[in-house]
Amino acid sequence: MPKEQQGLRTVQQLGQTYRVMMTAFSAQVGHALPRWRILLALHEEGRCSQKFLAERCRLDPASLTRQLQAMEGLGWISRSIDEQDNRLINATLTAQGKRVVDEALPRRAEFFEHALDGLSTKQMDVFYQVLATLEENFKTAQQAAQQSAS
Repeated sequence: MPKEQQGLRTVQQLGQTYRVMMTAFSAQVGHALPRWRILLALHEEGRCSQKFLAERCRLDPASLTRQLQAMEGLGWISRSIDEQDNRLINATLTAQGKRVVDEALPRRAEFFEHALDGLSTKQMDVFYQVLATLEENFKTAQQAAQQSAS
């Protein structure tokens, strides 16, 4: 198979695998992956600005705001204006939000254990390297497209 076709097939498979992973993650862990990334960031970091969360979770600020509003409505987070810089809004987990995360963490661990079942440490290292290279190549392509559009 020519490299171009093999590359197209590989990138398409990556997209399909990611979509299946997101669906399976949501089903087993009980949270959609974007929401989970926010909850986990707040769990690990404590109080965070929305700007920090958008960068860490790789979410569009508008999408992040919608997620935070929904979680605030559920009583999982609270938001407040930053005392040092009133342009920033901080989010933090509530006691209920901490319980939600604590309940989901074992399901998340089980999900990843099952997902990686049958892969050796060497295979996971190679896979990680391949994914990191693809990410860099995608970033380079994005930067080139942005420069040519300017």
